[in-house]
Amino acid sequence: MVASDWFLFVVLIVLFGAGPVLAALIFFELRHRKALSALEARLEKLSDQMGGLDSNTVRSSITLESSFTDAIRKVQAEIKSLEIVFRGAGQSPRENPESVDAAIRLAREGVSSDLIVAKTGLPVHAVESIISLHGRR
Repeated sequence: MVASDWFLFVVLIVLFGAGPVLAALIFFELRHRKALSALEARLEKLSDQMGGLDSNTVRSSITLESSFTDAIRKVQAEIKSLEIVFRGAGQSPRENPESVDAAIRLAREGVSSDLIVAKTGLPVHAVESIISLHGRR
């Protein structure tokens, strides 16, 4: 209770006696408890909503992390397989990146392996690997 409430009670006791003041005190106390319980209910509801948001955020971040991890693994696997192919052909992918880029672009366009070999000068098995990785599905 605030000071103004106490002052009001003192005035009421002096004017009316203790009975009405006690009734007023009980009334004010019940009113404050009702307001407090309403605030507690709102606070609990907000707390539940925040908990739901937290769990949704955690689930979303886990999903995104696994998606990025899968994408990175696929890219790393493609790079390793292309390096293996070029080592087998006696070339390093670093020595002729323009031919590799051209072969990948042609494979994505759906060009045949014979035509890609003719245009890029890459070995047939390297072109076939590029088509299997980058060709149209």
